[in-house]
This record gives sequence, structure tokens and C-alpha cells, in this order.
Amino acid sequence: MIRFASFMAATAAFAFTATAGEPVKFETIDADTNGLISESEFVAWKTADGKTSSAEAIIKFMSVDSDGSGGITPEEFEAAMNGDSEKTKESESQSY
Repeated sequence: MIRFASFMAATAAFAFTATAGEPVKFETIDADTNGLISESEFVAWKTADGKTSSAEAIIKFMSVDSDGSGGITPEEFEAAMNGDSEKTKESESQSY
């Protein structure tokens, strides 16, 4: 399970890497500037270069949306950038 969590954390962090290998800013993806990245905003951003399918983008979105709210908060975004989103999700599930 730890290997899977580590893999998913790396996947979440990679989900926010720009094409030049540089991290993207939250504001770049949050097109409507409401303070949350919706699934549609994320999928539109992630599939724009044609290298990621909508299905792959949705899976990545779900791995970052750690509370399952349907939107990525700035905190979830930051956790994903640091490779922590799945670690947080795993620790929360073990505490119940």
C-alpha cells in the first residue's frame, strides 16, 4: 500500500507539471477565478496539449481532490505540488 501511495503522490505532483517541466500556478488552471479548480477546468488544462486523454486527466484530478469535493482547493493543489496529496488521503483513512 505504501508503494501505491508513493506512486499516486508522484502522479499527483506530475499532474501539475507544465510542458516545459516547470510547475504551473493555481491561477493558471482556475479559469473562472472562484478559488477552486473544477474538474472541467482541470481536464481542459491537462488535455490542451493533446498528450493526456480526458480519462487520464479525470483520474489525475481525482487523485488531487483529496476530500472528494469535486474541486481542488489551493491547499490540495499545494499538497499535490509537494507530492503529499495521497499521503494525506491515506493517513486520513487510517485514522478512522
